[in-house]
Amino acid sequence: MESITKKEIKYITSLELLEEINFFRKQEGNRTKLKHYDLLKIIRDEFEEEIGAGKISESSYKNSQNKEYPMFELIISQAKQILVRESKFVRKSIIKKLDEIENRSLEIQNENKNVIKATRNFLMVVTNQENRLRELEQKIETITSFITPEDRFNLKKAIDFKVYERANYQNMNDDRSLLYRNLYKDLKNKFRITKMEDIKKSDLSDILDFICNWREDKNLKRR
Repeated sequence: MESITKKEIKYITSLELLEEINFFRKQEGNRTKLKHYDLLKIIRDEFEEEIGAGKISESSYKNSQNKEYPMFELIISQAKQILVRESKFVRKSIIKKLDEIENRSLEIQNENKNVIKATRNFLMVVTNQENRLRELEQKIETITSFITPEDRFNLKKAIDFKVYERANYQNMNDDRSLLYRNLYKDLKNKFRITKMEDIKKSDLSDILDFICNWREDKNLKRR
């Protein structure tokens, strides 16, 4: 017996049900075979209202001679309802088989749910890891985008050199602090620098060029 899955509802065809009925009739010693057209009559009689309301639809199949004949597809509970007209042995035997199909179907559904749940959990873990990796990459990118301690040391040396150079030129060796303040002020205004740790590597070359060509304010007051 094969159950047909449609929209997560398990169906059994009237042909499959007929095969089971005749199999267990024979097991019981009943040699009278139920004909398919007689089973169709029983189904139409039992489910007259449902068929009229379109809840049970008639379909068709082709026999070995390629001729088309009608059949029904019933859900498991409907198939059980048809069996009330059979003997106790036939009815119980087929119901047991239908229950096995139904239980197996539920097991498969539960397995599928577990697989879906596990897949979702896995995807959540992967997504979280990707987000963390992205955050880490952004942090690394942020860190690496700023100048290194060595860059800061070299930059400070360039500033010291320029201040000493201008102090000697302007005869301001006793007022180098004024030159430092003036240079730092110009750097802040030009490059919006508040502290050296905030200097980006992309600006380092321009800052060094600026320092190299820097001249103090003409109105710089000496002590």
